Amino acid sequence: MRESKIDFMSEKQRIEGLEKPPFLVKPLYMGSRKMLGKVVKPLKVLARTPLIAWFGNLFSLSIEKSGKVEGRIHVLVQLRAAQIIECPF
Repeated sequence: MRESKIDFMSEKQRIEGLEKPPFLVKPLYMGSRKMLGKVVKPLKVLARTPLIAWFGNLFSLSIEKSGKVEGRIHVLVQLRAAQIIECPF
């Protein structure tokens, strides 16, 4: 039953992700593979706009490294935001 929900969620994606990234986004793809073992769909979609992909990544990293927000709170906020927008992972 769970697989059918995941399939349904992936069908809701309106914008197709890029399997072969532009030159500027290749380091982000490599980082995603290194950290997660694969390139996640949101990054594939963001690859269509490399500047937004980079600045979004830098913004998230700056919040993490600032130490102002505890690590586990940061992860919980990301999880809640993903639930609100019905992100499948």
